[in-house]
Amino acid sequence: MGILSHPHVKTAAHRRLHEALEHYAASHQHRENIRMHLVCVPVIFTASLILLWRLLGGQGLSSEPGLGVWMLPGGVVTLAVLAAYARFSLRVLGVMAVWALASLALMFVMLGLNWPVTPMMLAAFVVAWIGQVVGHRIEGRKPAFLDDLRQLLIGPLFVLVELFPAMRDWLLKQDEPTERS
Repeated sequence: MGILSHPHVKTAAHRRLHEALEHYAASHQHRENIRMHLVCVPVIFTASLILLWRLLGGQGLSSEPGLGVWMLPGGVVTLAVLAAYARFSLRVLGVMAVWALASLALMFVMLGLNWPVTPMMLAAFVVAWIGQVVGHRIEGRKPAFLDDLRQLLIGPLFVLVELFPAMRDWLLKQDEPTERS
């Protein structure tokens, strides 16, 4: 199905989302590369978010789980990322806000267990990126973000629509005006 022939692609924002997913999918055709992405992209997204919160807030290797001013820089960056997702639709924003909150919940659980959060997330981040490189070597195509850095934000959405195909139509569906009786 072509980009513009998708039944739910009507507004410019929905068209941008559809085009971004199509662009991302074009460099992710090999079954093994897709499998690598299904594992690595969620790890990279979650680890990146947690590392941003820990490092931007000056926590570094600290295992302080409490709330504090250190959370402000990570919160600002998270809101900026979510604002980028909101440009596509409120549905995309909602899905990615849930993912971000789940990632932060994981961080607080790890902190509560006194785990070395920053080293663990840094290791996960590096290993996942190595997995991405291996996947693209298998694919024989360069990563989509080398053409457009915004594709880094599309990776998590690609994973979601690969895992849950019905989500693609739901994300692209326009909100229908409700009829009043």
